[in-house]
Amino acid sequence: MRRRGLFALLGLTALATVLISVCAGAETILLPHTVPSFSQNYTDGPGAWGDCGLGTSGCPDQISTTGCLVTAFASVLAYYDLEVSVSSQFSCTGAARRGMDPGVLNDWLRENGGFGHCAQDPVGDCCLAWDRLPGDVKLTFYANRNDVGLNPVSAVVIDHALRSGRPVVAGVHWGAFCRGGSSQTEDCHWIVLTGKAGDTYTIIDTINPDGSASRGVRTTLDAGTHGAYTIDRFVVVSPPSAGFETSTGTDESALVQIPETTTSSAAAKALVLLLVAAAIVTVSLLLSFASR
Repeated sequence: MRRRGLFALLGLTALATVLISVCAGAETILLPHTVPSFSQNYTDGPGAWGDCGLGTSGCPDQISTTGCLVTAFASVLAYYDLEVSVSSQFSCTGAARRGMDPGVLNDWLRENGGFGHCAQDPVGDCCLAWDRLPGDVKLTFYANRNDVGLNPVSAVVIDHALRSGRPVVAGVHWGAFCRGGSSQTEDCHWIVLTGKAGDTYTIIDTINPDGSASRGVRTTLDAGTHGAYTIDRFVVVSPPSAGFETSTGTDESALVQIPETTTSSAAAKALVLLLVAAAIVTVSLLLSFASR
């Protein structure tokens, strides 16, 4: 009788753990502001930037072809209300301008040494120099050591960042290879994580197949433009030390915590926990009687 009751108690404890985890997994995390959405593929429309040259020193790329990372950062910098000024000499439009979108950011990076040479560049400086981004934003880099999804540590880091009001820029892949004829299997594309919805994350996909649309695609991690995405690397982008309302100082611990909403009601959670607690108490009483 004792052994049977003990097994029942252990089983109910495990059930309680699972139920609590399920409740937690159903959480929806929302950023305090809407992240502006941009598409690298915007080639047809007023102020279109997709055909603008990316990089320096003869880099043959364009924003529409390899500008997903610059586009992702344009969204995050705009979220933090950061703007930059570009001289007419470096402007894709030929006119001096100020603001924040992929075209303006790309021109500013070109003017301010924001590109460097990577091993995969056949010619020119086509890769973003992470430390040359404007606005004194703080970047914290992480790797997701998992081939099929997020490992638990990465999930905790991303959830904490989103709760703290900080978007996350993520390098992703899909399928065995990124695209036909390529051997690249990681960081094939860059997106912005903007929140959490149940068991997946809401994202801005930086490529919109519609070239006349300046906005990226607001979707989820498992329904990207290229398919279901797996995160390879991700970067938590913290705001400048001043000028953004979710920050009260330079220390990460000073960031205001953004309350979460849940897809399941608080009353439902309380009921589940109450029932589990009652069941455990009942088994405990049975064990007590059995030992007499």
